[in-house]
This record gives sequence, C-alpha cells and structure tokens, in this order.
Amino acid sequence: MKNKLLLWEIGGFFFIGLVGASLHFTFELSDFSSNVVAYFSAVNESTWEHLKMTFFPGLVFALIEYTYVREKVNNYMVAKTASLFIMPLVIVVGWYIYAPAVGRSIFRVDLALFYLAVFLGQFASYKLLTRPPLENKFNTYAFIALAMLFLAFSTFTFYPPRIFLFENFDLKNTGQYGILDYEDNIRYFTKPQQK
Repeated sequence: MKNKLLLWEIGGFFFIGLVGASLHFTFELSDFSSNVVAYFSAVNESTWEHLKMTFFPGLVFALIEYTYVREKVNNYMVAKTASLFIMPLVIVVGWYIYAPAVGRSIFRVDLALFYLAVFLGQFASYKLLTRPPLENKFNTYAFIALAMLFLAFSTFTFYPPRIFLFENFDLKNTGQYGILDYEDNIRYFTKPQQK
C-alpha cells in the first residue's frame, strides 16, 4: 500500500503544481471580470493571492484522493490539513526571506519556491498518512483548522485586510488590495481593450 500511496502523493505533486500554476492566469483569461474565477484564482500580485494557487488545487486533489485511499491510510484529515497549511507557509516564509533581501521578486525563484512548497506539503502528507493512527481529537482539530483556512481563502480576496500580505506588489507599497481596477491588472496573455 505504501507504494500505491507514494504514487498518489507524487501524482498530487504534479496535479497541484500544474493546476496551481495555471491559476495565476485564469482571472486574466476571464477578462478580470468573473467573481467565480476570482474565488479560486490569483487576482493580483499579492502574496496572499499566490497562496490560493496551492490551497484550492490541494483541496481538490485531497477530495479526489480520499475516494481511493481512505480505507487504507491513517490520519487522512490531519495529513491533508497539514499539507494545505505547509504549502502556503513555505511560500510566505521563503518569499519574505528572499524578495526583500534582493529588493524584488524573481520569477524563477518564485516558481522554484512554489514547487518546493508543493513538494514539502505532499511529503508531509505522505509521512502522516503512513504513520500509526493519531488520537481522534487530532482529526477534529484538523477539521476546524481546515474550515478556518477555507473560510479565509473564500473571503479575503473580496474583503482583504489592509496589511502587507494582501497588498498588490507589496514591496512597492501600492495601496492596492483585492480585485484591482480593470486598467491596473497585469496582463500576460491578453491585450487591453481599446477604448
């Protein structure tokens, strides 16, 4: 079973990595106008919005994986909640160590940090799934923590706190939060509409 589970966790790395990376661009592809897409996609260049790129694909993968492995592993809720906390935490800590030190964000480093976060999250998940069962109270704690994280990711895009973690281009102190005015969005694939 450990080999099968390892394949699931490796598959999760690729699923979260590919789907998560695409979520950087889906709000732009909706022409910056869909609140449904904004719910799970990065809507600006703040650190917080980039954390959604691990959380929502990780949650979807956890729900899919649960269908196939739930009877054969231990600590499922704890493992997946830990993974969903570790991935954003690695991104936040890593980014706030390197970006202020060099004075800017570097795309290749950001991408490497994203995939490192996904790897560490999946690794922690595997370790927890294969260890002896924890006391049932830890499943309750994990469920509460996951519900709080889900609530935060479901709310703060639309009602962002006015702190650095949620600020667009936070190293530049723009004063922009949440969904930006149409003309303030960065475009990677689309051209601005002519007025």
